Amino acid sequence: MYHSPLFKKMKTRLYQVFAILILLGCSDDGPSLSESFLKIYDNSNFDLSYHPIDVVETIDGFIILSGTELTNTDFQGVQLIKTDEEGNFLSQTSLDNYVAPVGEVYMLDSISYFFAMNPTTLQAVLIGVNPQLEVTVESGIGGIDYPLASALTSSNELLLLSYDPLNLTSEISLIGLDGSFVGGASYTIGAGSDVEAQIIDHYLQRNEQPLPFFCGELSAGNYYFNGFYNFSFSMVFTDFSASPSGVLQGQSTDAGVRAALPLSGNNFAIAGYQFDENFQLSSTGLDPAGIASSVDLYPGDMAELKPYTPSKVISYSSGSGNYTVFAAETKGRQIILYFYDTSSGEVAGVRQIGFLNPYTFASIKTSSDNSLTVLGTTFVADRFERIVLNKLSASEIDDILK
Repeated sequence: MYHSPLFKKMKTRLYQVFAILILLGCSDDGPSLSESFLKIYDNSNFDLSYHPIDVVETIDGFIILSGTELTNTDFQGVQLIKTDEEGNFLSQTSLDNYVAPVGEVYMLDSISYFFAMNPTTLQAVLIGVNPQLEVTVESGIGGIDYPLASALTSSNELLLLSYDPLNLTSEISLIGLDGSFVGGASYTIGAGSDVEAQIIDHYLQRNEQPLPFFCGELSAGNYYFNGFYNFSFSMVFTDFSASPSGVLQGQSTDAGVRAALPLSGNNFAIAGYQFDENFQLSSTGLDPAGIASSVDLYPGDMAELKPYTPSKVISYSSGSGNYTVFAAETKGRQIILYFYDTSSGEVAGVRQIGFLNPYTFASIKTSSDNSLTVLGTTFVADRFERIVLNKLSASEIDDILK
């Protein structure tokens, strides 16, 4: 039977991937398969592309939230994948009534929550699914359009960053688990300014410079978001008053913050950017009640990182100490994790994820067994994009930190 050169090349690459996965799983010196794994999720439609967004641990495995291509709209559709505790594929479902899924995903009382958008009204929708991927919460949030980022608060409410195209404002809102509006505030993007086209491009993944929307909680009643404010893309601090509490100003969309993690006091771990250059600060002081410029934070370029790389910052603790983990992509198309010792601020270890094929980064989470779960994509045969889930066990991370 004749096989084309493309088929032969793809087949060879797949054999290489499977061989390495088998070696990783069978090594006597490494963690067992139940502690650590790397899984690539295939699909019969070779040309379909995916946009993994986040992963959440459930009571019996993991749920992956992903965007996927639709035939009737340019917006990303909503796809959910369920795996067992070892990352083995169990099932998947698509939510055909919604588009533009927004991370993160949060599990509370066995229900995994995330936001998406109604494609007709552009209204934000809170969705909750049980471990079997059955929808148990489906609530449109009146008056809130264009959902952009979310976070979980200490009171188990959801913080939602969105954009109001009528009033030209960025909105930060507290949302109950039933989809009710609890409180919030709106802040101008600048008189006469219109960023709707940029936000649409952000949803449609039309450029190589994604806008790093995020939000979070500093303390009860005090929050922050990264978004459009006063003619620039800035990190804004708020207690829901009429004006922001403080602002770390960006430089249009050319310089600013990609990810932030509050530490003790007014210290933050910051992943930032200046045009196509990237930097990381394991700890820097920010005044939530003052005005400053992100340009002044720039210490120099991390040449290893890809321009405009997606980035995340999380905390991690082990028997050897407390760490801040920065995740990003390299110019060599690997996912890279930097472990900073929170006491010294120095790099305690580095881990690259990726071999043979290009890898992209989407999300990183700490699991209940103190492992790290990294979500992204890889390209099989250099062409077919597939979701990849890599779990690094606690013992594997200890080896990185030695």
